Amino acid sequence: MPILKLKSDLPYLLLASCCVLLFLLPPAWQHALEYNQTMIWRGELWRLLSGQLLHSNVYHLLMNLAGLAVLMILHGRLPGRLAVGWQLLLLLLATALALLLLAPEIDIYVGLSGMLHGLLCYGAVADLRQGYRSGILILLGVSAKLALEQWQGPDPVLGAQIGAEVAIDAHLLGALCGVLLALLSWRQIKHQ
Repeated sequence: MPILKLKSDLPYLLLASCCVLLFLLPPAWQHALEYNQTMIWRGELWRLLSGQLLHSNVYHLLMNLAGLAVLMILHGRLPGRLAVGWQLLLLLLATALALLLLAPEIDIYVGLSGMLHGLLCYGAVADLRQGYRSGILILLGVSAKLALEQWQGPDPVLGAQIGAEVAIDAHLLGALCGVLLALLSWRQIKHQ
């Protein structure tokens, strides 16, 4: 059983480790890895993924790592779901592509928050498929949070804490990507 647990936790732990290691890089290197829309359109495609692994400050990093840990505990070990490593990679890529194509006003972006919203929504839809009614509560809660963010705009207090404007469109697009990925993998999610 411990090996099975490690196998399901490993993608989360690798993602967290990558975030910490990239946070320790010199600022010039981080600048070369951040999601920068202009540079992505010029061919620097690695920024689609690497930018989401960077964070604006230690508070931003710790907040996103805490969210990742909660999602690992909440959804990480449930049976019959898309392999977690693929799920994380697809959500990172889908969120970045959605930002690139649907949110041209976001030129610079760092952080996991878009992907975390996607992961939460993927897990909620998978919960529904597997007969867990908690999925509807999660989707309703996330929907209310996203609607409030879109109505009120970015939270200035949180923005001051993370040293950057909160990218509320990344949250919305990440959540939509999570729902879409779950619906696309609906047949692979075992019904309990």
